[in-house]
Amino acid sequence: MTTLTAPAPTEGFLDRIGPERAAALAAIGTRRGYPAGAILFLEGDVAHEAVVVLAGELKVVVGSTEGRDVVLDIYGPGELIGEWSVIDGKTRAATVTALTDVEVLTLPAEAFREFLDTHPAVREALLLDTIGRLRAQVRHQLEFGAGDAMGRVCARLAELADRYGYLDGTTTVIHSPLSQADLAAWTGLSREAVVKALRQLRSMGWISNRGPDITVHDIERLRRRATH
Repeated sequence: MTTLTAPAPTEGFLDRIGPERAAALAAIGTRRGYPAGAILFLEGDVAHEAVVVLAGELKVVVGSTEGRDVVLDIYGPGELIGEWSVIDGKTRAATVTALTDVEVLTLPAEAFREFLDTHPAVREALLLDTIGRLRAQVRHQLEFGAGDAMGRVCARLAELADRYGYLDGTTTVIHSPLSQADLAAWTGLSREAVVKALRQLRSMGWISNRGPDITVHDIERLRRRATH
Protein backbone atom coordinates (compact mmCIF):
# COMPACT_ATOMS: atom_id res chain seq x y z
CA MET A 1 0.00 0.00 0.00
CA THR A 2 1.30 3.44 -0.93
CA THR A 3 1.82 5.81 1.98
CA LEU A 4 1.01 9.46 1.37
CA THR A 5 2.94 12.00 3.40
CA ALA A 6 1.04 15.18 4.17
CA PRO A 7 2.75 18.56 3.81
CA ALA A 8 3.65 20.56 6.89
CA PRO A 9 0.67 22.71 7.96
CA THR A 10 0.82 26.25 6.62
CA GLU A 11 1.32 28.79 9.40
CA GLY A 12 -1.65 31.13 9.62
CA PHE A 13 -2.13 34.54 11.21
CA LEU A 14 -3.38 32.98 14.46
CA ASP A 15 -0.20 30.91 14.68
CA ARG A 16 1.95 33.97 14.13
CA ILE A 17 0.38 35.98 16.96
CA GLY A 18 0.60 33.14 19.49
CA PRO A 19 -2.04 31.22 21.48
CA GLU A 20 -2.73 33.87 24.15
CA ARG A 21 -3.33 36.69 21.67
CA ALA A 22 -5.29 34.34 19.41
CA ALA A 23 -7.58 33.46 22.33
CA ALA A 24 -8.05 37.15 23.15
CA LEU A 25 -8.92 37.83 19.50
CA ALA A 26 -11.40 34.95 19.46
CA ALA A 27 -13.12 36.43 22.51
CA ILE A 28 -14.29 39.47 20.51
CA GLY A 29 -15.60 37.41 17.59
CA THR A 30 -18.49 35.14 16.64
CA ARG A 31 -18.23 31.77 14.90
CA ARG A 32 -20.21 31.35 11.69
CA GLY A 33 -20.45 28.66 9.04
CA TYR A 34 -20.96 29.05 5.28
CA PRO A 35 -21.53 26.43 2.57
CA ALA A 36 -19.31 26.10 -0.49
CA GLY A 37 -20.14 28.83 -3.00
CA ALA A 38 -21.38 31.31 -0.41
CA ILE A 39 -20.22 34.93 -0.77
CA LEU A 40 -18.79 36.37 2.45
CA PHE A 41 -17.77 39.78 1.08
CA LEU A 42 -18.85 41.51 -2.11
CA GLU A 43 -16.57 43.92 -3.97
CA GLY A 44 -17.75 47.49 -3.36
CA ASP A 45 -19.66 46.72 -0.14
CA VAL A 46 -19.14 48.61 3.13
CA ALA A 47 -16.85 46.65 5.49
CA HIS A 48 -18.50 45.77 8.80
CA GLU A 49 -16.15 43.01 9.93
CA ALA A 50 -12.93 41.12 9.33
CA VAL A 51 -12.87 37.33 9.52
CA VAL A 52 -10.44 34.61 10.53
CA VAL A 53 -10.76 31.33 8.64
CA LEU A 54 -11.14 28.46 11.11
CA ALA A 55 -11.86 25.65 8.64
CA GLY A 56 -12.18 25.37 4.86
CA GLU A 57 -10.87 27.48 1.99
CA LEU A 58 -11.83 30.90 0.58
CA LYS A 59 -10.92 32.60 -2.68
CA VAL A 60 -10.46 36.35 -3.20
CA VAL A 61 -11.73 37.56 -6.58
CA VAL A 62 -11.78 40.91 -8.40
CA GLY A 63 -13.46 41.77 -11.67
CA SER A 64 -11.17 42.85 -14.54
CA THR A 65 -11.91 45.63 -17.02
CA GLU A 66 -12.56 42.90 -19.61
CA GLY A 67 -15.37 41.53 -17.45
CA ARG A 68 -13.42 38.44 -16.40
CA ASP A 69 -12.87 37.40 -12.79
CA VAL A 70 -9.31 37.26 -11.50
CA VAL A 71 -8.44 35.20 -8.41
CA LEU A 72 -6.00 37.17 -6.26
CA ASP A 73 -5.35 34.54 -3.60
CA ILE A 74 -6.61 31.56 -1.65
CA TYR A 75 -7.00 31.60 2.14
CA GLY A 76 -7.10 28.65 4.50
CA PRO A 77 -7.39 27.94 8.25
CA GLY A 78 -5.83 30.50 10.57
CA GLU A 79 -5.70 33.31 8.01
CA LEU A 80 -7.16 36.79 8.56
CA ILE A 81 -9.07 38.37 5.68
CA GLY A 82 -11.05 41.56 5.09
CA GLU A 83 -9.05 43.59 7.59
CA TRP A 84 -7.77 46.23 5.14
CA SER A 85 -11.23 47.71 4.52
CA VAL A 86 -12.03 47.54 8.24
CA ILE A 87 -8.91 49.55 9.04
CA ASP A 88 -9.05 52.21 6.30
CA GLY A 89 -12.86 52.50 6.18
CA LYS A 90 -13.05 52.04 2.41
CA THR A 91 -15.36 49.66 0.58
CA ARG A 92 -14.38 46.06 -0.12
CA ALA A 93 -11.71 45.81 -2.80
CA ALA A 94 -12.61 42.23 -3.73
CA THR A 95 -15.27 39.54 -3.47
CA VAL A 96 -14.57 36.64 -1.10
CA THR A 97 -16.27 33.30 -1.83
CA ALA A 98 -16.18 29.96 -0.03
CA LEU A 99 -14.39 27.32 -2.12
CA THR A 100 -15.47 24.64 0.36
CA ASP A 101 -17.73 24.58 3.40
CA VAL A 102 -16.08 27.01 5.78
CA GLU A 103 -16.19 28.08 9.40
CA VAL A 104 -14.99 31.58 10.23
CA LEU A 105 -14.60 33.88 13.20
CA THR A 106 -16.22 37.23 12.44
CA LEU A 107 -14.60 40.26 14.10
CA PRO A 108 -16.78 43.41 14.26
CA ALA A 109 -14.99 46.41 12.77
CA GLU A 110 -14.95 48.66 15.83
CA ALA A 111 -13.99 45.87 18.23
CA PHE A 112 -11.20 44.74 15.88
CA ARG A 113 -9.76 48.24 15.61
CA GLU A 114 -9.83 48.62 19.39
CA PHE A 115 -8.12 45.24 19.74
CA LEU A 116 -5.29 46.39 17.48
CA ASP A 117 -4.92 49.59 19.53
CA THR A 118 -4.45 47.58 22.72
CA HIS A 119 -2.32 44.78 21.21
CA PRO A 120 0.65 46.36 19.39
CA ALA A 121 2.27 42.96 18.76
CA VAL A 122 -0.81 41.91 16.78
CA ARG A 123 -0.72 45.18 14.84
CA GLU A 124 2.93 44.49 13.98
CA ALA A 125 2.09 40.95 12.84
CA LEU A 126 -0.68 42.40 10.69
CA LEU A 127 1.78 44.85 9.12
CA LEU A 128 4.19 42.03 8.29
CA ASP A 129 1.32 40.03 6.77
CA THR A 130 0.37 43.01 4.62
CA ILE A 131 3.96 43.38 3.39
CA GLY A 132 4.06 39.69 2.53
CA ARG A 133 0.84 39.91 0.53
CA LEU A 134 2.07 42.97 -1.36
CA ARG A 135 5.31 41.18 -2.23
CA ALA A 136 3.30 38.20 -3.52
CA GLN A 137 1.10 40.51 -5.62
CA VAL A 138 4.17 42.16 -7.15
CA ARG A 139 5.55 38.72 -8.01
CA HIS A 140 2.27 37.70 -9.64
CA GLN A 141 2.14 40.94 -11.63
CA LEU A 142 5.63 40.23 -12.95
CA GLU A 143 4.49 36.74 -13.96
CA PHE A 144 1.49 38.18 -15.78
CA GLY A 145 3.62 40.77 -17.57
CA ALA A 146 6.61 38.63 -18.50
CA GLY A 147 5.63 34.98 -18.16
CA ASP A 148 4.07 32.87 -20.89
CA ALA A 149 0.99 30.75 -20.31
CA MET A 150 2.98 27.60 -19.55
CA GLY A 151 5.17 29.39 -17.01
CA ARG A 152 2.17 30.92 -15.27
CA VAL A 153 0.40 27.57 -15.00
CA CYS A 154 3.58 25.93 -13.68
CA ALA A 155 3.93 28.69 -11.08
CA ARG A 156 0.40 28.17 -9.79
CA LEU A 157 0.78 24.36 -9.78
CA ALA A 158 3.98 24.71 -7.75
CA GLU A 159 2.16 26.97 -5.29
CA LEU A 160 -0.74 24.51 -5.06
CA ALA A 161 1.78 21.72 -4.42
CA ASP A 162 3.21 23.71 -1.51
CA ARG A 163 -0.27 24.30 -0.05
CA TYR A 164 -2.11 21.07 -0.78
CA GLY A 165 0.50 18.59 -2.02
CA TYR A 166 1.04 15.13 -0.52
CA LEU A 167 4.25 13.19 -1.12
CA ASP A 168 3.64 9.82 -2.75
CA GLY A 169 7.07 8.28 -3.12
CA THR A 170 8.96 10.57 -5.48
CA THR A 171 5.83 12.36 -6.77
CA THR A 172 3.60 15.06 -5.32
CA VAL A 173 -0.18 14.62 -5.39
CA ILE A 174 -2.14 17.89 -5.37
CA HIS A 175 -5.60 17.65 -3.84
CA SER A 176 -6.85 21.20 -4.42
CA PRO A 177 -10.27 22.82 -3.95
CA LEU A 178 -9.72 24.83 -7.16
CA SER A 179 -11.56 23.97 -10.37
CA GLN A 180 -9.94 24.49 -13.79
CA ALA A 181 -11.97 27.69 -14.08
CA ASP A 182 -10.55 28.87 -10.73
CA LEU A 183 -7.03 27.96 -11.85
CA ALA A 184 -7.56 29.97 -15.02
CA ALA A 185 -8.76 32.97 -13.01
CA TRP A 186 -5.73 32.62 -10.72
CA THR A 187 -3.28 32.58 -13.62
CA GLY A 188 -5.05 35.41 -15.47
CA LEU A 189 -5.62 33.12 -18.47
CA SER A 190 -8.63 31.73 -20.28
CA ARG A 191 -9.82 28.27 -19.28
CA GLU A 192 -8.89 27.06 -22.77
CA ALA A 193 -5.30 28.26 -22.30
CA VAL A 194 -5.03 26.46 -18.97
CA VAL A 195 -6.46 23.24 -20.43
CA LYS A 196 -3.91 23.44 -23.27
CA ALA A 197 -1.01 24.00 -20.85
CA LEU A 198 -2.11 21.07 -18.65
CA ARG A 199 -2.38 18.87 -21.75
CA GLN A 200 1.18 19.81 -22.76
CA LEU A 201 2.48 19.10 -19.26
CA ARG A 202 0.82 15.67 -19.36
CA SER A 203 2.29 14.91 -22.79
CA MET A 204 5.78 15.78 -21.47
CA GLY A 205 5.26 13.47 -18.51
CA TRP A 206 5.59 16.25 -15.93
CA ILE A 207 2.11 15.73 -14.50
CA SER A 208 -0.73 13.23 -14.67
CA ASN A 209 -4.31 13.16 -13.43
CA ARG A 210 -5.79 10.86 -10.80
CA GLY A 211 -9.46 11.79 -10.84
CA PRO A 212 -9.69 15.41 -9.65
CA ASP A 213 -6.13 15.26 -8.28
CA ILE A 214 -2.99 16.29 -10.16
CA THR A 215 0.19 14.26 -9.69
CA VAL A 216 3.43 16.17 -10.23
CA HIS A 217 6.26 13.82 -11.23
CA ASP A 218 9.10 16.33 -10.95
CA ILE A 219 8.28 19.35 -8.78
CA GLU A 220 11.72 20.96 -9.24
CA ARG A 221 11.40 20.88 -13.03
CA LEU A 222 7.97 22.50 -12.64
CA ARG A 223 9.45 25.24 -10.43
CA ARG A 224 12.26 25.95 -12.90
CA ARG A 225 9.79 26.26 -15.77
CA ALA A 226 7.72 28.66 -13.67
CA THR A 227 10.61 31.13 -13.58
CA HIS A 228 11.54 31.00 -17.29
